[in-house]
Amino acid sequence: MNNFRRQQAPSGFPGHSNRRPEPLSEQRYQDLLKNASAFFASAVDATEEERQAAIDDINELMSKHGLTANDLK
Repeated sequence: MNNFRRQQAPSGFPGHSNRRPEPLSEQRYQDLLKNASAFFASAVDATEEERQAAIDDINELMSKHGLTANDLK
C-alpha cells in the first residue's frame, strides 16, 4: 500500500484556483496563435541575421588575407 498522498497546492499558490478555467474564446485563441507565430518568426529572423553576420565575417577575413573560394578547396 502506498502511503503517499497527492497534495493540493495551497489556495495562495500561483496558478491555483478553486474554479474551473474559462473556456478559450475564439478571440483569445486567435491572439495566442498570432503571438506564437510572431515568436517563431522572430526566432527564424534571428537565425538569418546570425547566418548573414557569419558570412560577413568570413568575407572580411578572406579579403583581409587575400583568400578566394578556390583557396578553401
